[in-house]
Amino acid sequence: MQKIIDWLKCAAAKIFPVLDTNKDGVIDKDDFKYLEKKTKDELEALGRKIGIELDKRQTKAKLIAALKKAKKKLKV
Repeated sequence: MQKIIDWLKCAAAKIFPVLDTNKDGVIDKDDFKYLEKKTKDELEALGRKIGIELDKRQTKAKLIAALKKAKKKLKV
């Protein structure tokens, strides 16, 4: 079962490479740690690439929360 989960994470990293911020080939919790260092413009662009629209008028914390929520929908 773990092999299947690992394979899915690698497949997701290839399908959504923009989420693989540390470029290790797997989308995991470490990738979402780097969101804190991104600007609002970068977060908005990242959201567009994965198919969600973010409003830069919101706080950075809310933008990151929206990205994490979208991550859960992707089941990554």
